[in-house]
Amino acid sequence: TLMTDGTNAALHRPGKEMTLEEGIEILYNDLKDLSSHDYDNIERYWDKLLPTVSYLGTSNAAKVKQALRVAYRAHRSQMRKSGEPFIIHPVEVALLLSGMQMDAETVMAGLLHDTVEDTDLTFEQVEGMFGLEVRNIVEGETKVSKLPKLAFADYADEQAENLRQMFIAMTDDYRIIIVKLADRLHNMRTLRFMKPEKQKKISRETLDIFAPLAHRMGIWQVKSELEDISFMYLYPQEYKKVNSILNERRNKIEDTLEHSVRVLKETLRSDRTLLGQDVEIEVVGRTKEMYSLWHKMEMKHDRNLDHIADLVALRVILTPGDSFVQEQQAADSGVWLCYHVLGLVQHLPNFTPMPTRVKDYISFPKPNGYQSLHTALMYKGQSVEVQIRTAHMHTVAEYGMASHWAYHDEKKRSSSMDLYNTPWLSSIKEWQQEAVGSRDFVDCVRRELLGKRVFVFLRNGKILNLARGTTAVDAAFQIHSEVGLNMHGVEINGKPVPFDYELHNGDVVSILTGEGKPSTKWMRYAKSRSTRSKLRAYFRSQQNESVLKSGEMLFFDYLSNHRNEILESSYIEYPFEVPTTVDELQTFLPGSSRYDDVTDLLNDIGQSQSGDFLRQKVSKIFMVPASALQECDESRFANITRTVYASQLDSISLNGVNEYNSETDISTNVSYSDVLNGGQAEIADSESVCYHCLPVRGDAILGTIHRDGSTLVHRKECSWVQKALNSARLPSRNDSVGEPVKLAWPDDNAWEENASESFLTEVIIMAVDRKLLLADCSVIASKNSEILKTGSSSSNEHCILEFLVRVKDLDELQNLMDKLREVNSVMSVERRFGSELLDESDL
Repeated sequence: TLMTDGTNAALHRPGKEMTLEEGIEILYNDLKDLSSHDYDNIERYWDKLLPTVSYLGTSNAAKVKQALRVAYRAHRSQMRKSGEPFIIHPVEVALLLSGMQMDAETVMAGLLHDTVEDTDLTFEQVEGMFGLEVRNIVEGETKVSKLPKLAFADYADEQAENLRQMFIAMTDDYRIIIVKLADRLHNMRTLRFMKPEKQKKISRETLDIFAPLAHRMGIWQVKSELEDISFMYLYPQEYKKVNSILNERRNKIEDTLEHSVRVLKETLRSDRTLLGQDVEIEVVGRTKEMYSLWHKMEMKHDRNLDHIADLVALRVILTPGDSFVQEQQAADSGVWLCYHVLGLVQHLPNFTPMPTRVKDYISFPKPNGYQSLHTALMYKGQSVEVQIRTAHMHTVAEYGMASHWAYHDEKKRSSSMDLYNTPWLSSIKEWQQEAVGSRDFVDCVRRELLGKRVFVFLRNGKILNLARGTTAVDAAFQIHSEVGLNMHGVEINGKPVPFDYELHNGDVVSILTGEGKPSTKWMRYAKSRSTRSKLRAYFRSQQNESVLKSGEMLFFDYLSNHRNEILESSYIEYPFEVPTTVDELQTFLPGSSRYDDVTDLLNDIGQSQSGDFLRQKVSKIFMVPASALQECDESRFANITRTVYASQLDSISLNGVNEYNSETDISTNVSYSDVLNGGQAEIADSESVCYHCLPVRGDAILGTIHRDGSTLVHRKECSWVQKALNSARLPSRNDSVGEPVKLAWPDDNAWEENASESFLTEVIIMAVDRKLLLADCSVIASKNSEILKTGSSSSNEHCILEFLVRVKDLDELQNLMDKLREVNSVMSVERRFGSELLDESDL
């Protein structure tokens, strides 16, 4: 019984709280007080358990019997829906676990798994009596034992959260879920005592979650029985139809099975190679499970049993003797004999082999560790599947991950676990760390870990095991994160395919790497949560780099624009130079601000994107009055604004000029053809351009020839070329401005030979000020050009950003400006006539 505070009554007595030792003593006393009738019942249950736990040894078997006593004492007054004593359930669970040869801790946990939830026993008492491992398994099982039944269409939030907790608990200790599966299997065996509504809900949950989980863990016996029982309750009509079809063919099926077993046994017993080996051979036959058979017929839309390849199946199990095991590792002993038996099977008398049905799961194991050779034969129109495996492989095939914990000596156990590790469970631990909703988490586990799989090959022969529906992007990141991040192309079966190509079984995947870079579109293509997580991490890191770069540009541009003001107004007592590099700035930080690391400072500036914040930091670091810097900022903003408006007006007034081609006169009012070089255009030299106007390939241009013979390229609107044109008509020519000449850009063929050439130009952005504006614009500018220098200034609400960039031609410049106009809060983007950021170091 529980106290009012929710704690256990076994640890309390009136007026005083008991210690753990006292609680355990009470428990032992309760066991001593059991009646002779209770002891008779315990011995009766123990008689059932003892034969199955003898493999544990005398000491561990005694612990299991003590766990049985405690479980009996805890549940003695409880009954199941069937009217049976509740203790029958934990005993049956323990029988299932010992049948899998689980370790003593798991078997004891199976007996105790309902005690803490349904009785007055506590986790502390369990740990005190049976150890921490048993407590952890019981506690993990208890966390998920109240799992609500799934609805037919969706999960409620609480249901999904309980499933999430179950999956997470499973990653702490695989034995938790093995106990849960045994618990579920016995509950399904007694499901007939539940109401029809509950039968359907529990069966749906079992078919959707627990059967796929048993399959993924390789526990074939549990998986098959869970599916068949669920099938019977969920689809009763279909169950009866399949059973009826089987009954109609039962005589033929049984004859085929009996004859196949007999012929195969005779063939193997008469083989000289096998006779000379220390190996025991077992041949058994079976028919396909009901649910699996129905599911295959539904998927193929074919009810003809003759078309089901594995309706009748034989299994050959090879158990090597001690001499074999001494010569080879236990897991490898007898492997070559499997291939020898395969050759014998292919030549059974009166059977026709089906070569396309051979599958080698020994060389290429399934993700859950399953290994076998599969082949198919035809006998009198009935196909027969044959599976060939060693005893070690059979243990893994039947019990999967449970076989890891089978009772072996420590050396064998560690090697077995190394051999059959299951890295797919680690994905759950990774997803657990992400802030994701319970429904998404559960759907992801169902889809990616418990759903259908697709197997593809890499060029080196390695096999990738992926969830069905995954794409080439998922395959790249499954190989390695660096492969995905540097991917620039994909080939499937030797042919290029798009990144969103959906993979199919048997595809040969080749990932082309080099100068690739992830695109945000890949987030739509990626189906795996692991891939999307890696992409998100990459984009976050890129954003962080962009913010840091933005902060660096803002800070050093501000220092460059305010250098004189800082040197004149600073109260620093010793001579200094305004820093121009990150390393130089680092020397100013200690003691002058709260920043010890320059990266933290620049990152905060990039995040803030605030002119006031930037001004405050510069004021503190260089001991300059903030008012002096503010006056300078206001003056600069006013000057830039006037410049931008003047540039816009110039652009409007010269609009007509821009539309002229190289054969048109410069002005509609004045003709300059008489002063140009006879109308014949010379080829412009892209390395000799006027830095007052900064022409770009594609602009309408003229040239000026100077005394040293050089020809300077100008935009037609440039004041210098206008002076040269006017001077050419005067009687006394001014040679200092040069002689005007008609120019033309090289044609496309000539230009392609010098594709590396580029042109300087300056872009001005006016925008409503906001955080990360510079970062956003910088990303666009860097993708569409090469940034040389930036400048910025701001008022209370607006700001102006300046970019000195290199572009290949006018089209690239126009594309850059169009992209910048799309940035949120940008009001206008203009090209400056000439440059205010350019200095000699940039030339």
